Amino acid sequence: MDTDQGGWTVFQYRFDGSVDFYRNFSEYEQGFGDLSTEYWLGLRDIYEMASQGQTDLRIDLEAANGSKGYETFQNFHLSPRTAYTLRLGSTIASSRISKYLSESVGPYHSGHPFSTYDHDVDGFGGNCAVKYHGAWWYDSCYYANLNGPYIAPGTWNEKAIRYKSFFDYRSLKSVKMMMRRK
Repeated sequence: MDTDQGGWTVFQYRFDGSVDFYRNFSEYEQGFGDLSTEYWLGLRDIYEMASQGQTDLRIDLEAANGSKGYETFQNFHLSPRTAYTLRLGSTIASSRISKYLSESVGPYHSGHPFSTYDHDVDGFGGNCAVKYHGAWWYDSCYYANLNGPYIAPGTWNEKAIRYKSFFDYRSLKSVKMMMRRK
């Protein structure tokens, strides 16, 4: 609650690979994991919370060497089920991240529905969730894959938890996604 003046609700937290994030659409809709370990709050709850008023999204990243960065987007919300299309406004704050980072989530993933291995709604000719062993708001396929498999931090692997322009696409040590109403 002390991040950037507090008030954030964490809806995704990855830090050790203790929870398998290769899940079906129903599990992503309902949520999984445990607040004491890694978890995903659930698309249904994320949608409900973000639809209550103007909401910001913050993504905190940590690389294998301990370097940290974050990006905050305004006007975060999801469309109603079953699409749960991601909507983001512009970047309003960032730190220690490439100037190209806003391409990672903002323009590239905003406007796309949530895909899983059993719910293929991405813009790719195949299934990005299957190809990259994850679940995300894929287009053709990703600049961010924050629900990919947890692989040894610092590893170069297309299927890992990765974020474009943050440590050259190497697998991340931790990632946290959170939202806060204004």
